[in-house]
This record gives sequence, structure tokens and C-alpha cells, in this order.
Amino acid sequence: MTEVRKHFGGGWINEHRSIAKLHRRKAALHETAGDNVAVELAARAQALQDFIRSEAGKDRELCVTGSGWSQSDLYHNFSTLMTTDDDEGIWELPAEAFREGVDGRRRYVMVTGGTKIHALMDWLGRSGRDLSLRTAGSHKGQSLAGIVGTGSHGSTLDETGCETHIRGMILSRGHARDLWLGSPDHQVLRDEWIEQFASVGDSAMFADALVHLGGMGFVSAYLIEAVDEFYCGLIKRARVLPDNWFELVEQGRFAEAMGEIADDAKPHYYELTFDPFDGFGHEVCETIWFEYETDAKPENLGGQVNRTTLEAISEKGATGLIGVTKHHEPENNPLPAEDLEGRIRDLIDVPQQIFDDFRENACDERDTPRTLSQLTAEWHPHRLMNIRVDVYNAALAVPRERLGEVMRIAMDMAEGEGNIRQFSKDFVYTVRFAEKSPATMGFLRFDHNAIINIDGLPKNFILGTDAPLAAERLQHLLKKAGISFSMHWGKDAQMNAKAIREQYGTRVDRYRATRDAVLGNNAEVFISPALEQWGLGED
Repeated sequence: MTEVRKHFGGGWINEHRSIAKLHRRKAALHETAGDNVAVELAARAQALQDFIRSEAGKDRELCVTGSGWSQSDLYHNFSTLMTTDDDEGIWELPAEAFREGVDGRRRYVMVTGGTKIHALMDWLGRSGRDLSLRTAGSHKGQSLAGIVGTGSHGSTLDETGCETHIRGMILSRGHARDLWLGSPDHQVLRDEWIEQFASVGDSAMFADALVHLGGMGFVSAYLIEAVDEFYCGLIKRARVLPDNWFELVEQGRFAEAMGEIADDAKPHYYELTFDPFDGFGHEVCETIWFEYETDAKPENLGGQVNRTTLEAISEKGATGLIGVTKHHEPENNPLPAEDLEGRIRDLIDVPQQIFDDFRENACDERDTPRTLSQLTAEWHPHRLMNIRVDVYNAALAVPRERLGEVMRIAMDMAEGEGNIRQFSKDFVYTVRFAEKSPATMGFLRFDHNAIINIDGLPKNFILGTDAPLAAERLQHLLKKAGISFSMHWGKDAQMNAKAIREQYGTRVDRYRATRDAVLGNNAEVFISPALEQWGLGED
């Protein structure tokens, strides 16, 4: 059963505490997920249609925030806020739902858009099901609609973003019936069965709506295809990269790039953290997952992994802030003397703190099997005297074959000129890898992607931060060098309509055309400052 509960307005702030808004009214979506999936989806469609139609009739904008993980500007002040914290619905599908010849039917699941990734992972991994997602973000606090709708990825080397799981989606738009868009490459469900709860739409629009950016109506539910549960062993180490590392990685020769530790086995996941201010020829931090080969479910799985770069930054940033008070005057600081706040932040030295933390937690647990759920952390921000310490996070994708060139530009930018730096030591670079997205607006738009994350002190840090300025400057330098890139929609996406048009070309027109076809006169209901800034909303 689906229920929309209305409340009074108030304040809202996103998960990373970078955007705060006011809303006139709030609607909380609750889903209790009965047994008959078709009946439940039909009732859900009616409840959502009534609500959206009511808001549209009163000329109100509707913002769906999910878990609030995105750092993009999701909605205008005084919009109607729709939360989905209690919108958890997961259904197995009956035999009559499937087309003839569909194999592995137990792996297909219908999931509401508001379902959190950790809840979905727990449901899939229960004994007897023993299923898994193929990939996920480094954290699992997001909603399914949020993680898919921004193209978030887990950097599994052979995968793309989380949209790789989606075989169909149900869009509620407040007029006519709910709309089903199925993957043209994965025809799974019978049209006659779908018609019980939604109209079957043109599958040619599927790719355009996949990374929806909040602009395709309310994403009510997804049909996902899971995989059999798999297991990986974890290695975390610090080392100096060999001189030919960039060359090997650019060619996709990851096992050779890792050296003897790989034993010629291709890794399942590979992540590196660079100190931007230390130059090449110094240690980097590597996180590696190797596939754990087994014919049966292991009896003893490893523990939950929670230590990631973001956790370390939030905790070390807080302890570093306390440590600053112990220093009377910064010494041997290569920042300009006028940059007093930056000179103080240099004493925190985020990269040094991160590297020390990483070395403390280094491990070689390749013989300890873990599931994807155990390798993917839940977000637990650090608190200092009951005050949250947050992080800054931006990410951009570049062609993997140009990674070495990009990183030279990024490192030179951070090191500065003539022993004078432009930026204080507020951030690190984290590099991951993923394949091309099938979605029209997927930010993983290159055949082979290297993703460079700028992880650092948050915008609201008490002493300020240079991390956002560094992200902006790096984009400028890449553009000057003629290197194509695209920014992660769900992170701090510093882009405007001109930049989006330059990066995505006619894909912008395809997205807008599908948005108009799906929403019709209700397009102005599902709008946000981000869509307007990106040139993807209304003219």
C-alpha cells in the first residue's frame, strides 16, 4: 500500500550540509509493499497521480529529495518537498510477468525508487536468494532513484554506472497513466502484464530517461537485474608507482600496473589516492579488490568495511582543527603570506592526515571473502562536540587514455609555481575507473573512463576551504589543454548550460525532447535550479 502523508513546511538541508532550503509543505511517501506486485503498483500509480495532479493544479513545484545525497541544487525555496525515506518496496515477480525465453528469472526484481541501496543489498543477499548488485557507489546510503538518476558508479572495472542494472522504469507524471519505459536491449516483461499498472511507452526514450536528473517526473519503480552473489578479497597498501604505471593503465593493463601483488589476475576494483601537493615519485594509496574464487557460499565472510576517504577526511579534519590551536605560527609555509586562513588550514594538512590514516588501516585480506555489500560503506559523518564535520566532493570523468596527461596538469596546478602554492592543503585526488554509460546523459560518456575525485574540506568549514576553487580551476586547465571531460551530476557539478551543450551536444536535445514527451504540461512541476542552470529545464 502506498500512502502520501502531508505535513507543514520547514527547513531542509542535504546530506553533505552544502545546500539548505525552505519548503512550504512536505509530503512523505510511505510504502508497505503488499504481496501482489501488479495490484500494488496500480494502487501506487493512483496515489501518486492524485498527489502530483493536485500539486500541478495549484501551480506548485515538486521536489523529490530521496536521501538528499546529491550536492546539486535540487529545488527552489518554497517548493513542495517530497521525501522517500519510508518508500521501501521490493518485489519478486510472478511467472506470468515474463516474456517467453527469459532466463534467470529469479534475478529480476521490482524496486521502488525511494528504496535505499543498503536495504536493497540486504534483501538481495539474504540466504536462499544469494544475489548481489553488479556495482554500487562507494557508499550505500543513497536511494535507488538517486544513485541511478545521477549516473553514480562503483568503479568496478568492467562496469559502468549503477544504471547498468536497469531493465525498465515506471514514471509517474500526474497526467494520464503511469508510463513504463523498458530497455530495448533487454525485453523482459510482457506488455499485457505491465498494462495492469502503466502504459507501455516508446523504448526509444529509455536511454534518455535513464539518468533522469530529477527531470522525468517521479520515478516510481525500477525493474532491476541482479547477479549471483560474488566475493572479493581486499588489499589496501601504500607504494610508489612504477614509472610506466600511467602507460599501463591507459592501455587497460591493470594487473601489470599493480605488479607482483596481482599475480597476473585482473582486479575487480581499483582506486588510488594521490597527494596533490607531493608530486610524482611519492607514495600513493591503493585500494584493490580481487575476485575470490569459490564454488559455494563461503562459511566465514569478512566484516563490514567502513573506512573510506570521506570518513577519514571528516574525522581527521576535525582532529586537525583541534591541533591547529596548538600552533602559534605556521612555519616554512609556501602559501602567500597574505593567505592567513590557508596558512592555518595547511597545519591540518588533509593529505598527510589521510595518508597516515590509510597506512594505519592498510591490509592484505585477499583470502578473506566479502560481498559487495560488505565492501560498500554506509555513510556515518564524524561529529566534533556534537557538530557534524562534513566533506567536499566533486568528480570528473576523462578518457582513460589521457589520464597521465590529466594528472600531470592536476598535480602541477596543486604544486604551484616558484615554490608558491595557489591552494592550501585542503584536498586529495582519488582516481577510479569505469566503462561507458548507455544513458544519454550518463557522465561516464567515454569508452573507458578515469574518474578523478577531489575530496576535501567542506564549503561550510569554519576556516574556509580551497577545494571548490581547485575543482573549478582544474576544469579551466583541462579545457585549455583541449581535454574532454564531464562532471558527476550528483556531486558538486560546477557546470552551466554552455558547458553542458559543449560536452553532450545533441544529447541535450534528446533529453529535452523525451522530457517534454513524458511530462507534457507538467514539465514545470518537475523543475530545479540545477536543471535550469544546465539548460535541461524549460526555456
